[in-house]
Amino acid sequence: MQDEPKKIPEDPGEKHRTTESSALRNAWEIEAKARREAELKERERQAAEAEAAYQAREEYAKELAEEKVDLIRLKQGVISDSDKIFRGEEPEKHYTVWQKIGNWFYHAKWWLGIATFIGLVAAFLIYDFVTRVDPDVRVLLLTDCPALYAQTEQLNAWLSDKCIDYNGDKKVIAETVYIPVSKESMENSGNYSAAYNSQLLVQFQTSTCMLVLVDPEAEKYLQPEDMFLDMTKIYPDCPYAEGRRLLIDGTNFAELIGMTEPLHKGTYLTLRIPAENMNTQEENQEAYDRAKALLDSILEELEPVS
Repeated sequence: MQDEPKKIPEDPGEKHRTTESSALRNAWEIEAKARREAELKERERQAAEAEAAYQAREEYAKELAEEKVDLIRLKQGVISDSDKIFRGEEPEKHYTVWQKIGNWFYHAKWWLGIATFIGLVAAFLIYDFVTRVDPDVRVLLLTDCPALYAQTEQLNAWLSDKCIDYNGDKKVIAETVYIPVSKESMENSGNYSAAYNSQLLVQFQTSTCMLVLVDPEAEKYLQPEDMFLDMTKIYPDCPYAEGRRLLIDGTNFAELIGMTEPLHKGTYLTLRIPAENMNTQEENQEAYDRAKALLDSILEELEPVS
């Protein structure tokens, strides 16, 4: 008879570990079940909220559509009233006089700004027109002579004494237009050169200045044979006349206008040929007659100097 196998006594520690493992598994399963139930409830809640939001949007869209239909029917006169369109009337507001004025200025500020600007410009133009004094005659000075330019005011006064009131404004005024024509000013002065050239062109496109003072340096930028009259034909007995020139550098002209330095050698006075592209024939003739009368008066006071 074989010996029966010996029973190994149960290990108390092993039994304890098995019991502990079963308890942890049960706790984990309970927790997992609880989480699943919570997730299912959250999904149900979200689905319910989404459904409620969808129903609300649908209801709102339906109301808008009904309001739109009723509004169209109201405009077409199909119906006279609708309970779907709210026409709440705000209580009438009562403003003080100053509030009404302030409100009007607030809403009209842009138009008021524009109107004010236009008014100021118009006022300036009117003032300029009313107060502006038009000269009776103008003389064009084409010479880069600082000494002459410095005596412009005295030269204008001297010329005014030899004029008459041509425009009938009870004021006798002669003015000069000074353009410093020289190689330096016409070619080497950057933007100033362009301005001087443009100014020179403008002056010879109008009949404003028919009497011209020119020096040899400025003559290089002109075409005397096409621009100036023959002075020997107009003043055949004048000792200063040489072709298109009335030479004044050898006269007392500089002294008469208060210059302390002499004019450039070869400086002369001359009259322009009225061009067809200037003003009307009557205006050209009137400007020429004024310039000729002024030149006659100038020649009466000129004397040769040694």
